[in-house]
Amino acid sequence: MDFDEALARLGGETEATLGDGQLIIVSYGAGLDSTALLVEMHNRGMRPDLILFADTGGERPETYDYIKRFNVWLHLVGFPEVTVCNYEPKKVAYNDLEGKCLTNGTFPSLAYGGGFHSCALVFKRDVQVRFERQWAPGLAAVARGEKIMHMIGYDDGARDRKRAEKARKVRDRHRKGIAERAAVGKDPLAEQWEVHACNETYPLQDWGLDRESLPAIIEAAGLPVPRKSCCFFCPAMRPEEVVELKNEQPELYERALEIERGAQAKLKKGPRGMAMGRWYWEWLKDVTDPAMAKDVIKAMGGKVGAAGLRPEEREQWLSNRNARSAEQRDTASCSQFLASTGSGRTAYRARSWSRTSRR
Repeated sequence: MDFDEALARLGGETEATLGDGQLIIVSYGAGLDSTALLVEMHNRGMRPDLILFADTGGERPETYDYIKRFNVWLHLVGFPEVTVCNYEPKKVAYNDLEGKCLTNGTFPSLAYGGGFHSCALVFKRDVQVRFERQWAPGLAAVARGEKIMHMIGYDDGARDRKRAEKARKVRDRHRKGIAERAAVGKDPLAEQWEVHACNETYPLQDWGLDRESLPAIIEAAGLPVPRKSCCFFCPAMRPEEVVELKNEQPELYERALEIERGAQAKLKKGPRGMAMGRWYWEWLKDVTDPAMAKDVIKAMGGKVGAAGLRPEEREQWLSNRNARSAEQRDTASCSQFLASTGSGRTAYRARSWSRTSRR
């Protein structure tokens, strides 16, 4: 069944609701997980009241095109169309993430390592929360003492289960802060509002749907599977994806290089380039074959970190890293023992013991 046939069939279907009257907000990223979440909600007779997409201003053109097409499907199944919300500056000159990087001479936060993702917090999460705090149906529900159900498209794979667990811990900390303020008669702070007003849920995990199962759900609805949703200058892009961007949309690649060059001009130390690994995007300007990207980076003396690897490569990389860490722990333990007994040649013996003990 093609897309148009699926839309024709869905046009006559009746809209479904949860039945308990609880408002539902879905955070939509226009990628695989959140698209499958909405399709599966329809399959299970659930209807969202608000679908929010926070636009950083730097999404790939394919993402914007997909949202337009997906809106047609949403309309025909009785769902609200995607509501796009944007960053609204108060004092600064820029109004999107690209503008912030160019104005301040910085990389997107992921480039600095440590998993710090402030660009998503400021231009995604905070933008959506600001909209929710002004959304009349939600405010009315909170005033009645009701909780809004906030659905996130984390799939049931190991990586997203970790993300969900991390999010739960953050929310637990906010709940503690809310309780402490309530004890002295104070309202929640602005950053605590969402935790105060919403229950965050991860339906794909509740339904046991991992990432590999999601394309079939989308295709069964007659929809095309969306490509990866991210900014065109995202530091998490793999080397071959950077080359594909350069080949397919050279103007976006050049704009990304402007960010990289501007940040390098202001940095005294830190990342060598915009990538999460130790390599420059500019190193790939003459590469046309995506398969050659990693070889070029290696030849230039760079190193691709785990974030720049494909899933199967990342598993091997993590396995090797864990093995090295285990050997280092064994070496340290043996060194401490030999030092306590006064034995000489501690480091050599520790390394030899570690290698033989792990055979």
